[in-house]
Order: sequence, then C-alpha cells, then structure tokens
Amino acid sequence: MTDDEYTMGEFFRDVREERRKRRERLGVDCPGCPKVQPKRIPTVLLPQQRCKVCGYRDPRARDDRAALHPRGGLVDGAAGDAGAVA
Repeated sequence: MTDDEYTMGEFFRDVREERRKRRERLGVDCPGCPKVQPKRIPTVLLPQQRCKVCGYRDPRARDDRAALHPRGGLVDGAAGDAGAVA
C-alpha cells in the first residue's frame, strides 16, 4: 500500500470528525428534556432532528445540505435543492 491511498479507516474517521464539527456548529440543547426529566443532560439536536427522550422536534430549517465530502467536492444531492436526498 502506498502513502497516497485513502483507506476506509481514514474515510470513516473523517466522516466522524465532520459529524462532530457539525454538531458543535449547529447543535442546540433540547428544551423539552428538562421538563420531562429534570436531572438529565439535554439531548443536543441538529435542525429538524427529533429528540428520542421527549419527542421534541427542532423547528429550524435543515439548510446545511451543501456539505463537502472529506476528499473534496460536493456530496451527491448537496447542490442546494431541497427535494434531493443524499
């Protein structure tokens, strides 16, 4: 194996890192969790995500579809059209 090959482990590490960054950038604490279970740490929700604990859905629009693939270029369906599913 040469140094210029991109392994599956590196790919999934990059995907996990991008998810972590997106959650830091867009995530908000669920306002319903403290009402249902006051001692629980609130779930971090992304736009349009549903909380598994209390059922609250984040009302923000999911407009972060123009995500870049870790190796460069747009992910399929990320051209900004709301009807496409990536």
